[in-house]
Order: sequence, then structure tokens, then C-alpha cells
Amino acid sequence: MKSYLQKRKKSTTSKNGKPSFHRNQPDSRNSTDNRNPNNRKKAEEVRLPPTLNSMLELLRKSEIRLSKEQVTQLWTFHNLLRARNTDQELTRIIGFEPIIIKHYVDSMIVGKFIELPSPIVDLGTGAGFPGIPLKIRYPHLRMTLAEPRPKRIAFLKEVIHALKLKNIEVFEHKVVSRSFRTPMKAVITRAVETIDKTMLRTSGCIEVGGLLVFLKGPAVDPEIVDVKKRFGEYFKLKEDKHYELPHTGHTRRLVVYEKIKSFPNENIVQKEETQEDVY
Repeated sequence: MKSYLQKRKKSTTSKNGKPSFHRNQPDSRNSTDNRNPNNRKKAEEVRLPPTLNSMLELLRKSEIRLSKEQVTQLWTFHNLLRARNTDQELTRIIGFEPIIIKHYVDSMIVGKFIELPSPIVDLGTGAGFPGIPLKIRYPHLRMTLAEPRPKRIAFLKEVIHALKLKNIEVFEHKVVSRSFRTPMKAVITRAVETIDKTMLRTSGCIEVGGLLVFLKGPAVDPEIVDVKKRFGEYFKLKEDKHYELPHTGHTRRLVVYEKIKSFPNENIVQKEETQEDVY
């Protein structure tokens, strides 16, 4: 009769004579990853492939409707952005879905909440946000893209040519009250600087009755309080809308001011302007 140890040795040895260690191997059905609901949920999440159909699906979920020509323009813009952004100098957002949602949808959705006047200047547009997506969705807008950095200027010009956009130009300098005097009905800007600085630097182009449109994050209350204290005589808060980018949980804030009075002394404006801003 075989001893207990001999039986034990046989049960833990494979056919080739090597230890099998089954008793110590984890059962995949009961592994820690599969037991954890959060890990299981992550495993079940499927990223959309970076295709035109995926972009259309994300736009549809965000209630952005575009014509065939507009879709072609946006997809061309997307491919140019990916091709020219090898060093991430155009944008640090590089994932397919984040680009669609945080750049394209975030830019275009503003038209759902406010009718944008024309002509309009996109201050500190960078790689064209929000100006290019807005121009694609609302081709009637006369648009100026203000951007001083050479690589981004070259990219914007390439995009305008490739998309065959009309009534759109690039202002190749930093906007300050003395440098940009072209009359505009509106300024739009996204994540460039505080509201008060934009009010100062655009004082040379925005007429009384013109709008300043700010695409902001949710924590903009201190800026609104500061503007009321300093510039309440010259600008009236027209819109302050909290919203979410559809199906993302990303909270945003649309803040719109109307210019009701011009600054009395341009020298004061120029003195207060911050000349060191990068955009």
C-alpha cells in the first residue's frame, strides 16, 4: 500500500514529472479582478475606434447635427490636427474621444444656448478652438482667429485652405486694445485668461451693444464678482448658464456680457492691460 506522502506527491505532479501546483493557482472565475465590480466594469468598457463613424456617433449623442459637407470638413480638420500635433504643441488632448468631446463638441455646443453675432473674433484660438468648429457648424459667421504663435498660425492657414472656408481670417498678433481695432459684434474665448483681462484687451474692437462670450469651467464666480466690482458700469451680465457636455459628466459654464458703455480713457485701459500674457 502506498503511503500518504506518495499519494500526495502523485497528486501534485504533472504527467511530465514536473510539479503542477494546481492547488495554489488562482481560479480565473474567482480572481480578484473579476470579483471587483469596478474592475469588471472597466473591462467591459469598449473604446470607440478612431473612425468617421465613431465621430458621428459621439456628435449624435451630443445632439450635434451636421450636413455631409460639414462632416467632411470636421473630419478633414480632425485628421490635420492629428497629423500636425506630433509634438503636442497644438493641443495636449490626444485621445480620440477626448478630442471629439472636449474640443469639437465643447466648441460647437455654445450655439445651442446663444445666437452668435457676426463678425466675431476668437481670442487666443490656439489650434482653432472654438473658432474652427463654430465656423464649420455656422458657416454664415464672419470669423477672425486671433493667434500670435507661428506654428499655430501656419496650421490655421492650412486648415482654412483645406476646408475651403470663406469669410475667415487669421490675426497674427497678440490682441491688445491698441493692436486690434477692427469693429466686432462679439468676442468669444475659451480658457485663455480671466474675464477682466479680456474686457480690457478687446476694448478697441468691441462696440457698445457687442457681446463677450466666455466658455468657462464651473468655478468662475470670483471672476464674475470682480468684474461687477470693477467694470459694472461698462458691462452687463447677460447670460450665466451651467451645463454638462452630454454623456460625460464634464461641467461647463457659459458666461456672456454685453458692453453697455465705453471706457472713458483709453490710456487707463492701456495702463491696466497685462502685456505678459502668452496667448
